[in-house]
Amino acid sequence: MKNIAIPIGISDFAAHTLRYGFDLAHYFGATVYLIDAYPPRSTGSSHMQNIHALAEEKNVDRIKTLAQSNNPQAVPVKILRSQQDLVGSIKNLNAQVGLDLIVVAPLNNDMHEKVFLGRIAGSLIKRTDIPVWVAPLEQAFIPTTKMLLALKHGSFAQAHPVSFIQKLLQKTQAAMDLLFVQTPSLPDPHEHADAALMAMAQQTLQTKNATVYQGVLEHFQASQPDLLVVFKRERGFFEKLWEPDMVLKKDFYCTVPLLVLKP
Repeated sequence: MKNIAIPIGISDFAAHTLRYGFDLAHYFGATVYLIDAYPPRSTGSSHMQNIHALAEEKNVDRIKTLAQSNNPQAVPVKILRSQQDLVGSIKNLNAQVGLDLIVVAPLNNDMHEKVFLGRIAGSLIKRTDIPVWVAPLEQAFIPTTKMLLALKHGSFAQAHPVSFIQKLLQKTQAAMDLLFVQTPSLPDPHEHADAALMAMAQQTLQTKNATVYQGVLEHFQASQPDLLVVFKRERGFFEKLWEPDMVLKKDFYCTVPLLVLKP
C-alpha cells in the first residue's frame, strides 16, 4: 500500500481523522495525499475568481496547519489543490499516482444522531472504484488482528480484490473469518467461490438472511472482528444502500473500522 488519500473537511472530527490516517499510513509505509473535501467553486467573473483563489489559499493553509500538528511520525504528505469537485479530484489523482486507499470519517457536516455515513464518505464509496477505509470517530488506529469479510458470493471478474485482501493479511498477520450470506437472490453463495480467497480464511461461515448486513449482525459478536470488510457490488445490497450518498444508522452501523472494496 503506497498511496493513501485523505479528504479533509471542516468538521470537529477533521483532526482526529487526519491523525488516524497518518498512523495508518505510517503502519503501511505509505504516502498521504491531502485534499480539501469542500473545494471552492470557480465562476466566470474575475471578482469571483479572486474570491475563489483566496478561499483556496485559506483552505490550503488550514490543511497544512492540521497536517503539521497531527503527523508526529513524519509520514510523507502532499497537499493537493482541488480545481473541481472532490470525486473528480480523487479520480484525477488516482489516474496520476494510483491510489490504494481512501481514508474517511463516517460523518462530516451531515452529522446527525441518525446518520452513520455522511455524504462525503457515501459519495466516495458510491462514485469511485478505490477501496474506502471508514475510520470510527474518536478511536485511534490499531493494526487489525481479526477481520470479518462478509459477502454474498466469492467470485470476481478481476483479481484485484483478492490480491488486496491477501496483501492486507500478509502485512497485519491477522486472522480472517469469511462469512457467506445466502440471500433469496443467490441460493448458493459458495458457487464459483475464489479458491485463493477461501484458502485465506481462518474459518468459513454461512448464514441465510435477506441482506448481507443482517448476516453480519447475526455473526458479528461471535466473530469479534476489529475490522469489517464488505464489497460494494453493482445492484447488490450495498449499491442500493448508498444510492442517496448517505447511510442511516437504522440501515447500517458499525463500531469498528469498515473497509469497503469494489470488485
